[in-house]
Amino acid sequence: MASHIAFIDGVGGKRYMRGRLIRHFQGKGQQVHCFDYAPSRQSVDEIRARLRDYLRQVAAQGEFHAIGYSFGGVLLRLALADLQTEGIRPVKVALLASPLTAMRLAMRLRHWRLYRWMSGECGQFAAQQALMAQVPLPGVPTACVYGTWPWLGVFGCFFGQSLGNDGMVAVDEARAPQHGHLPAFAVAASHAFIPANAQALEALHGWFQGPPA
Repeated sequence: MASHIAFIDGVGGKRYMRGRLIRHFQGKGQQVHCFDYAPSRQSVDEIRARLRDYLRQVAAQGEFHAIGYSFGGVLLRLALADLQTEGIRPVKVALLASPLTAMRLAMRLRHWRLYRWMSGECGQFAAQQALMAQVPLPGVPTACVYGTWPWLGVFGCFFGQSLGNDGMVAVDEARAPQHGHLPAFAVAASHAFIPANAQALEALHGWFQGPPA
């Protein structure tokens, strides 16, 4: 199993929220490299370029797996597509509560001033199906780990609880029907806390240590 893991955080990700994830994999002998960005100040293209450099640096240390959390999974897919000709790729990818299609919540909030200020171009990107549909899946074994605990997020305020969701991302966005061939693992976790959820961490570890897909 690869001894390095690249973790690409979400738009609102905080370092303290991924501490348990880092400790979990460190306890299994794997080093976790975390990628941060400032969506309110950086464009998608700027973040994408920085992420390419970051992945080059991780790859230079040996084989690695990659976790893209929330919009970080979208950025990861974009960067890996850019690096394809360089032969830089993880052994396996896990998309953690990451949308594969445009997000209903982003579409609802995209014109709100606070949302635009906090999420920048990333938030607008997540709201546009035409852009999201152009983001390719990685050319390596990829799995989706998504949450089904809706109570700690704002999704229900606008759409109710008739759709499965983790409080921010709907289930059918995180494991979109057109990508039904991807291995998918549902966990009882809310969006903000899924990187620290024990069930999610075991699902990630099981995916990475399993045989090639």
